[in-house]
Amino acid sequence: MVDIILCTYNSENTIQECINSILNQSYKDFNLYIFDDKSTDKTVKLIKDFNDKRIKLVISSKNVGTYAGKNFILKNLCKSKYVALHDSDDISLPNRLEYQLNYMILNKIKCTGTAVYEIFEDHIPHTLSEHNILNNERINIYPPKIDKEILPKVINTLQEKYSDYLSLKFCMNGTCMFEKSLLNELGGWDGNTRIAADTDIFLRILGNYEIHNLKTPLYKRRFHKTSLTAAKEYGIKSDIRKEYNLKRLDVAIQSFKGCPPVRDFYYPKSNYTLCVE
Repeated sequence: MVDIILCTYNSENTIQECINSILNQSYKDFNLYIFDDKSTDKTVKLIKDFNDKRIKLVISSKNVGTYAGKNFILKNLCKSKYVALHDSDDISLPNRLEYQLNYMILNKIKCTGTAVYEIFEDHIPHTLSEHNILNNERINIYPPKIDKEILPKVINTLQEKYSDYLSLKFCMNGTCMFEKSLLNELGGWDGNTRIAADTDIFLRILGNYEIHNLKTPLYKRRFHKTSLTAAKEYGIKSDIRKEYNLKRLDVAIQSFKGCPPVRDFYYPKSNYTLCVE
């Protein structure tokens, strides 16, 4: 069985298509844990309209951030051997879970991602790399295998040339599937931040394990004007993101030594309500 973690915030325009893409997976044995981060639109209502016992909705009484939400679900609800992620404005192709799970079992890998169909809406330049875009779409293929040998390069770019650090590719967060034991070993995500904790956990994984990415695109990622990576305050070129990323230097150094930092599954105090239909 696979536990899927999906965090939402004001996702009314995309959440139905997103959930349908998960429910229509060829692999059926999963739980879909949705963490709503105090949406102010119709997101919660649209989620509750689904009639599927695999959906479990958690509603937070305050906005705590995506990574804190992941930690809450991981710590309190996930029981399966495997944990997959999904973003609320994206779509999984029908065989995504089946392909990833089979690959992980066959190759005994603890973390995988996939290649991604990227859809650019609103003609906004969201990424540092804008090549190979045709009709506002492209396929982004991530490195098939990454191990700790990339960490010296991470260390060097953080010390010498930050722009080169931003061009490093690990794994697209929404495509990730993990062995739950790996997430437990690392203490989950950095729940104290609202940005870039996906890279933080990738660096910590690489201290002792590999990350593999399937070459087949199994996920559609939307870029639009409300994407976090497009936001002036938190976007890819923002000062606050740069400040957080530069602090990953110590994480990379410790991970290269084989002693990656362990987080504490942090999530703030809030009223977390579990709604099970």
